[in-house]
Amino acid sequence: MKQKLKAVYIRFGRPSPLQVAGVAGALWALALLAVALFGGQRLVWVVSSLMSLVTLGALGLVWNESRQTRLEARASAERAEVTLRRILAAFEVERLAAERRRAAEGDRAA
Repeated sequence: MKQKLKAVYIRFGRPSPLQVAGVAGALWALALLAVALFGGQRLVWVVSSLMSLVTLGALGLVWNESRQTRLEARASAERAEVTLRRILAAFEVERLAAERRRAAEGDRAA
């Protein structure tokens, strides 16, 4: 289902989340209005309950996506930190090697 929704999203030219939410909200409102006008009290209650469940499900999906994004950002920051430490370690190794070369040259000169 997620792949189908993503395909539709791409097909419509990747609209902004605000546009998607606006269209989805308008469609939900029209659907609920139609049910309220043409349906009975139980049907309105059922549809309203289903809409609440769908909203909770959407919130769950958004929370999961944001959690995944946070995890990916943390992993990226950790990789960047490891890379920086490796670069600094290489500089330190080069500095120590230069000190040893200078010390060795000083011993030869004396």
